[in-house]
Amino acid sequence: MRIGQLESLTPDELGLLLYIVNVVSPTSPKMEISPKFLLFYKHDMLTFKVAQQEPKLTEEGKKIFHGLMTKLNKTWIQEIIEHENSNRPEYTQPELPFGQS
Repeated sequence: MRIGQLESLTPDELGLLLYIVNVVSPTSPKMEISPKFLLFYKHDMLTFKVAQQEPKLTEEGKKIFHGLMTKLNKTWIQEIIEHENSNRPEYTQPELPFGQS
């Protein structure tokens, strides 16, 4: 999972994803996965794990699921284009004065 994908998730989508990886289909050996650790999942494995759960979801859960799968299947190029077209403010680090005391 890429950081752009993680940042794009709504609280409901993130909650569903964490529920799937922690409760429905946990890792072996079982460990608590936090949002930060989602970045270490390989894309194919994560989407496969999530996709298997669709038949088990309620109608409300399926709405959240479809938004989640759409965001997980975006390419990095799509993420860049969306970011460039968004109204989100840019967060930059100020220049550091090296060599000055």
